[in-house]
Amino acid sequence: MSDELLVTKLTMIASQIQHEDDLMGQRTNWLVVSQSFLFGTFVAVIGLSNGTGIARSFAKLLLVLIPLVGVLLPIVVMLGVYAAANSIRQWHVEHDRLCATAEGKALGWPRLKHQTTLVALGHLLPIAVAGGFTLAWVAIMITLGVV
Repeated sequence: MSDELLVTKLTMIASQIQHEDDLMGQRTNWLVVSQSFLFGTFVAVIGLSNGTGIARSFAKLLLVLIPLVGVLLPIVVMLGVYAAANSIRQWHVEHDRLCATAEGKALGWPRLKHQTTLVALGHLLPIAVAGGFTLAWVAIMITLGVV
């Protein structure tokens, strides 16, 4: 493999790793924003639950649906974070494989040699945020007697 091709591949891998990392950040931001809307709407619906007629019926329905959506969104985001983390891991393996070749060693391109613990700690924030929102909505559902 030529040096130019190897550099192109390594650069593409770095770009893919950055892309997946950016997706994790976007998913986490999206989760926080969506959860803030859900919590705000939920509080507003609690105020409607004292109403009468159709407003009261609608409020009762939303008092069940909003927490369910609130629990499902973090689960979906966690799956997306897992997919991105797995993709990053696979790109790291390929990067290190290419750097271990004779051509890679001759280029002096640094190997990533990431440590599993450090990578896991780096992915802790999106996992903790998603888990925290899930627990909050489960606590709300238990308090309301939904579950």
